[in-house]
Amino acid sequence: MLITSDTTLRQFIPNALVTVDGEKSLFDKIASFLETSEEWLIQTFVPEPALQKIVAQERQPFLRLLMKTVANDAFLHAVPSLDLVLTPNGFGIVSNQNIAPASKERVDRLLASLESERDQAIDLLLPRLPLLTDWQQSAQGQYFAATLFPNLSLCRRLAIRQHLWAEYQALHDRLIKIENTLAETYFSQEQMSVFRDKALHLLTNCHPLEVQVIRSLQSLELEILTADHINSSPSGDKRGAPCFVQSFFDLVNTIRENESVFPEWHASATAELYTPSVFRNKKNSGGYWF
Repeated sequence: MLITSDTTLRQFIPNALVTVDGEKSLFDKIASFLETSEEWLIQTFVPEPALQKIVAQERQPFLRLLMKTVANDAFLHAVPSLDLVLTPNGFGIVSNQNIAPASKERVDRLLASLESERDQAIDLLLPRLPLLTDWQQSAQGQYFAATLFPNLSLCRRLAIRQHLWAEYQALHDRLIKIENTLAETYFSQEQMSVFRDKALHLLTNCHPLEVQVIRSLQSLELEILTADHINSSPSGDKRGAPCFVQSFFDLVNTIRENESVFPEWHASATAELYTPSVFRNKKNSGGYWF
């Protein structure tokens, strides 16, 4: 649906020589990789019905970012096999008198560049996806809505500059564990769900107190990731490392004091953990105080 011709493909793959009559085009050479990459895009980011609408309506900048993602991902996976040919005696390197095979170092730089270009396209794409109708309810949308960090800005905030998509996936799994424990212990699943929805929409239409709490919570989660307290805190002792506990309680107090802004927390079972039981003197009790 996205890359349908050699002309379109070459918009995203620079420095590829023009094919001559009788030669297979670059598009033909990597067609199977393009199909695989487009299917990966559908399964990971954009459901097929949504993709069909984007293509039919020629929606920009969605369309170009999707095409850039697929083109670079396909070429990234195709490069290792492009200069190899299978002969009766085994594999050989494609070469002639005019063009020598590239060194391993140059090929590695090319692969890194393709991965970087693909990840940059993903980075620009993710904040736009919540604008698609029903995307948030799709399996793809639910994946990114599962934490307070729905896009690759997570990597930049942790000073990660390479392999952004791969790093994001690893961090995503860790954040789910952290946030689940924080929800059960401090903020409730109901309130965390609201926070994640706000983060997915880039904190637009938020009360200032919501913005304050969400950003503080994001910063604390990044500290937990950096300190590598995933097993011992918060998921180990259910309270978090001592240096984080008071910060969590401070946020809970803000939520407790502003019921109109955080009604989901006040209606949750978690709120009962922070409501002290009140002694009531009854005549039929075992002990009665005058």
